[in-house]
Amino acid sequence: MSTLEARHLAAAPTSASPAGSERRSVKPHTIVIGAGISGLLAALEAHRAGHRVTIVTKGFGGLQLSAGTIDIYDDDAPLEAAARIGKENPDHPYAHISTDDITAGIEALRAYIPLEGSAEHATKLPTALGAIRRTSLFPHSYAAGALDSATDYLIVGFSGIKDFYPKLVAENLANQGISARAEVVTLIAKGDTSLQYSRLLESDEALQRLAEALKRVAQPGEHIGIPAVLREDAARKLEHLVGQPVFQIPTPPPLVPGLGFNEILRAATQQARIQLMLNAAAVGAVPVDGRLTKLKVQVAGAVKDISADYVIYAAGGLDSGAIEIDSYFNAHDTVFDFPVTVPTGHVADPDYWGKPQGAFAAGLATDDDLHPVGEDGTPVYTNVYAVGGMLSGAWRAREKDGEGIALGSVIRALNAIKNDAMTNERIA
Repeated sequence: MSTLEARHLAAAPTSASPAGSERRSVKPHTIVIGAGISGLLAALEAHRAGHRVTIVTKGFGGLQLSAGTIDIYDDDAPLEAAARIGKENPDHPYAHISTDDITAGIEALRAYIPLEGSAEHATKLPTALGAIRRTSLFPHSYAAGALDSATDYLIVGFSGIKDFYPKLVAENLANQGISARAEVVTLIAKGDTSLQYSRLLESDEALQRLAEALKRVAQPGEHIGIPAVLREDAARKLEHLVGQPVFQIPTPPPLVPGLGFNEILRAATQQARIQLMLNAAAVGAVPVDGRLTKLKVQVAGAVKDISADYVIYAAGGLDSGAIEIDSYFNAHDTVFDFPVTVPTGHVADPDYWGKPQGAFAAGLATDDDLHPVGEDGTPVYTNVYAVGGMLSGAWRAREKDGEGIALGSVIRALNAIKNDAMTNERIA
């Protein structure tokens, strides 16, 4: 399937009416559980496909805590590495997600969020500790920080901000062969966090003061790195005012770039009139003939049964509480009670600092269409699809592939829904 086809999935299936009457189109109802990057994108893409969409979520997902980068795999050639991992490890999510799925997922996200970089070739960016990390896609405000041994870097801290130490960043970069030095400029907000500095720099006057301070300490030709406190429009303004390349370095969360991306996707769901059930918890299913016909949702002291044609399970896994681990080290799916797969066979290993801990790769095993499967390897429900952090087999923090899995699995699931809709027309 081409990328274009993946972006424009088939509209609603045609439902058969009684003999002699006209056939009419009925929008299928897709429920998305979760509101992280995979949940929001799945909802938007299902809406583009002509579905009526409802998001069920306890709260807003982890995108607002992210650096705003898209990691495919920690490798100089991320997309190629994803394909290799999928072939080598049949239990990894990339065994079910193709590179075409990942590419289509990136294209889908870029329809809402402008991103630079490439899935084919990694870009090396500095961290707030002066380490070098590889990533695939990133906002424009990070671009001038792409590390090159032939470029001079100036790392600038603000006098009142916490958790950003420019001298530490510059020294660690210098120890890795990067020409970098540090300065601190006076800039005081009503608090010491990135959010409070972001609010301060929404003012053109404050942004101008910062620009003048940077010009005083910068030398010609230097790329100037600052803590990531600016929204993208403010970052572009600052770079123009300074007249030299300026880039942001991610700090501990919450991060302004991630917050901005979350706001863009949430606004898109509102514009699409996608129903959002906030402070709601999916707690079970009503099955008929191997399909989920109704999702049980806990809201305000009551449980409602909501009819669904398809369910995309994007609740985030262990990080969000969709998968829990009890005091006996048993992993449990909190919504459907699907079997939870732990790749190492056990949740925790006594060698905490050595071996990968099974808990961090725990999730749902699926077939190639991303249906969660039971102990016998067959789908529990043929119209439920697991995506993103719900999938087992990946140590996302080590492999740096969380977003690649999220975006690719969304496209994989929606293509499977398209095929199901084409082959299983139902009577309205």
